[in-house]
Amino acid sequence: MKYDLIIKNGFIVDGSGNPGFYGDVGIKNGKIIKVGSTVSGDADKIIDAEGNLVSPGFIDPHVHEELIVLNDNKFEVFLKQGVTTIISGNCGHSITPYSSSNIYEYMYKNGLIAQETVEKYNRDNPKWNNFSEYADCVTRKGTNINMGFLLGHGTIRWSVMGGSKDRKPTLEEGKEIERLVREGMEQGAFGISTGLSYIPSRYADTEELIEVAKIIKEYDGIYASHIRYYLGVKEAVKEAIKIGQESGVRVQVSHLTPTVPEAFDLILEARNNKVEIAADTIPRSTGHCTRKDRLIQFIMATSSKLFDLGIEGVKAALKTEEGRKEIMKDESLFGEDKSNIIIINTDNPELENRSVKDIAAEKGIDSDDLVLDLLADDNDNITFWLGGPVRGDFPYKTHEKNILDNPLVMVGSDTIFGEVDDPYAWYELQRRGAFPIFFNMYLEGGIKIEEIVKRVTSLPAQQFRIKNKGLLTEGKDADISIINIGKYYYPNPDEIDYKDPLKTADGVEYVIVNGKIALNKGKVLESYPGKVILKNEEEIKI
Repeated sequence: MKYDLIIKNGFIVDGSGNPGFYGDVGIKNGKIIKVGSTVSGDADKIIDAEGNLVSPGFIDPHVHEELIVLNDNKFEVFLKQGVTTIISGNCGHSITPYSSSNIYEYMYKNGLIAQETVEKYNRDNPKWNNFSEYADCVTRKGTNINMGFLLGHGTIRWSVMGGSKDRKPTLEEGKEIERLVREGMEQGAFGISTGLSYIPSRYADTEELIEVAKIIKEYDGIYASHIRYYLGVKEAVKEAIKIGQESGVRVQVSHLTPTVPEAFDLILEARNNKVEIAADTIPRSTGHCTRKDRLIQFIMATSSKLFDLGIEGVKAALKTEEGRKEIMKDESLFGEDKSNIIIINTDNPELENRSVKDIAAEKGIDSDDLVLDLLADDNDNITFWLGGPVRGDFPYKTHEKNILDNPLVMVGSDTIFGEVDDPYAWYELQRRGAFPIFFNMYLEGGIKIEEIVKRVTSLPAQQFRIKNKGLLTEGKDADISIINIGKYYYPNPDEIDYKDPLKTADGVEYVIVNGKIALNKGKVLESYPGKVILKNEEEIKI
């Protein structure tokens, strides 16, 4: 047989958890045709993978790339980690319902894109009015990796109820929410996500979520939740478990913090009690580097009082005592310890890379007042590093043994939205290397490489019901990563340059997506072999 591609002499770890072995892989027409000690035959191209890991392409179940793809579809940050499939539409934010302009307005009001971006997207991007039309837009644009999508509970609730309403939906609103959920699932969504720490999903009580989850269950979809962290981590996990128990839906706990190891035990216990549940975690995170204009937008988005007043309302609030108290009331943005807020990107040596607490002490003023004064003045050339180089909930330390050993834990990088044309507006410095960070942490923690590969391939494929992905076996899609594990690395918080928001991982030699090379000797190709993956059918070929 003549193959399109043969990978020779690699250490093959197939994603099943079985021991790896040295061998070859034969690929033809986008599929894995032969896996064995030797694959004989001619090929259009042969890759010598000697000394490298050959594995299924990794799957990232928690990202926010649904608008990015329409403007930057190369996905270098994922390919350079070995990721070939992503799931977007998380934390309650997604691309339906109704018009694309409705989605842009929602994203803006939740602080996720800037006003200038709204105008640009409305002007330049293709338009859609439902899930299927959006999928067609991505298909026409093309993508270097495979993409699946969730519905966003927050987006749907906000759109139907006319904004972020702290009440139950009316009977008619409930019917429209159900109609939209069913429409999205029938058009190919993998499930629904919630952002229960955010407006508007936080206004939904458990019973409302159970009713939505029951609909998702009918379509064998998944309920993926940014849980109510304000309840406490364990209580929030228990709510997610209850939703799974009461509705029968599969549950994914999103970006679960490793600082509460007992929460991971709750998930394993629930799984053993027949709740089909798993979790993803961010292996390591810095605080968010948030430029002043975007921080003002986030203040608007997270305050129930300021939400409907817009950017100008926040600016007005900064000038009154009552408004300043309202802004500082939300500890989710600023936290209590202002030593964890670092001022950067100022070109002012008196402020640069210094904590708010330190600067305030030098000036003899309160730390909260300094933050508010910096937000209120006319100098926009300033970035607030909220949380600093090591974020408390995803710290720079190895996970506890019960997390390392938990077979239901996968990576969810949660790379932030950001702006394609303005990367310094809002960025983070560790999540772009989530997979090498996870690999190195878990290898050092004594987890075998076969188990680590399983956690980032067949585990998410099974949990999200992604067909023909996650295993390097004959008949599956030829999504394959070839990695020099000895060089698979991303700088830690002590090494990273905080002025470089576009850093990418090292060590990935080749990535094959649907049988075509997307990363060649570490260089991204503009081959766009990815597919839009729909839950209700095989795939749409791009």
